[in-house]
Amino acid sequence: MLTAHYSITLPADYDMTGIARRVADRSDPWDLRAGLLMKAFCVSEVRAEGHNSYAPFYIWADPAEFGSFLTGAEYAGLCSAFGPVPVRTGVVLQQHLGTGGTSYLLSESEPLGPLTDLRATARAEEARHLAVLEDPAVHSHITELDPAAMTVTRRTLLHEGHDAPRPKDGVRVLRVLHLSRPPQDQNQQDHQNQST
Repeated sequence: MLTAHYSITLPADYDMTGIARRVADRSDPWDLRAGLLMKAFCVSEVRAEGHNSYAPFYIWADPAEFGSFLTGAEYAGLCSAFGPVPVRTGVVLQQHLGTGGTSYLLSESEPLGPLTDLRATARAEEARHLAVLEDPAVHSHITELDPAAMTVTRRTLLHEGHDAPRPKDGVRVLRVLHLSRPPQDQNQQDHQNQST
């Protein structure tokens, strides 16, 4: 499994209702997208960061389907609307994907430095992951590793109806407009549960 995400910076006076309409118009096919475990359609707004942004986050069960996304009409349409969109990827270390709606996604990245042995990092992130899941406000939690940048990113989704969290240093808060969770076949579901 791998993650993919991008963040499109938009002007402070950008009409974000246009993004909301785009998500409403285009999210249905993602609810059934082959090879996809999850897509969170996220935005940040000017009051939080000084600018607006559109920042979806994906978890792909099938890297070949991610390749089809990049080389198909979906990514081409995104770039046609917003210009070149660099896509960052990562390897899933830990994940728990909840059910029901979600309201906010919190993202925190930590550079690891020039490590050559990630075993201790993996153990520490597993313990952190389990501790996060003890919070009843948590809908989902995903830990990913970017092995090129040697960076760990932790993403926490909060249950729908939860108040917007107060921003903390180093933590990005995004509002989730829609969460796509395509149904998985039993083999995929068994693998997902084993990695939780």
